[in-house]
Amino acid sequence: MNFDTTASRFLRPTDVARLRRNQRRIQAHRLLIVLRNIAVIAALAGGALWAYQHTQSNQRFAVRTIEIDGAVHTPRPALDVVTRRYVGLNLFQIDIERVQKDLGGLGWVRRIDIEKKLPDTLRIKISERKPVALVRNGGRLLYVDEEGVGFAELSPRVGDLDLPLISDAAGTELARTVALLMHLQTNDRELYSRVSEVWPIPPRGFAVYDREIGAVVYANADDVVAKWRNLYAVLQAENNPKIEYADLRFADRVIVKTLESTHAQN
Repeated sequence: MNFDTTASRFLRPTDVARLRRNQRRIQAHRLLIVLRNIAVIAALAGGALWAYQHTQSNQRFAVRTIEIDGAVHTPRPALDVVTRRYVGLNLFQIDIERVQKDLGGLGWVRRIDIEKKLPDTLRIKISERKPVALVRNGGRLLYVDEEGVGFAELSPRVGDLDLPLISDAAGTELARTVALLMHLQTNDRELYSRVSEVWPIPPRGFAVYDREIGAVVYANADDVVAKWRNLYAVLQAENNPKIEYADLRFADRVIVKTLESTHAQN
């Protein structure tokens, strides 16, 4: 008689006790893994808490040195007044945004980058504003940057009296006038160098004193370079007469008033 040994093997009864022992071993192993992970996390958290408390209270991290770079025109005494309040404070407790705000109130300062160097040094990198013009503000002359911000009084130490002077301008009119000067500087530096003084005329116009021809030129920002060059061509064709003013605000025309008469040129 033949027996199917393969089939009989699968009909043998299951060893229930052994299965239960295996399950208990698996559960115990899983529990050990969980407990080990909890212990590791607790150790890391405890270490982090200890490190935090240590750095926040340890006098070893008190600021003793403040390094300042990039301050060319910003007065050092003004910087010291702001920065000395941070000496002795814990390096990790210093609010970078607060330092930037405090230093940003100084006229020449445009941007501040700050780095904390362990254990006790605060590094401050200052980017200063670059003057592109002067603006008359009451009885004072202020430097103006390319964003139209008047930020510091004219100083003999800084100098640069050749900067164009902006008069009777504030707010958006000041920004608009600075934009005109930046346009001239970018597109025709020779014309820019001839601007002695400029007044905004709302809503789009300007009055510019041209130091080369010794007269006021009225213009809009539109096509100002091309029209100004046309003015020089007209004056040259007329043997460079002395003029009272020139008006470039009209389409396809250059209007020139000489000291004797007024001419309109196409």
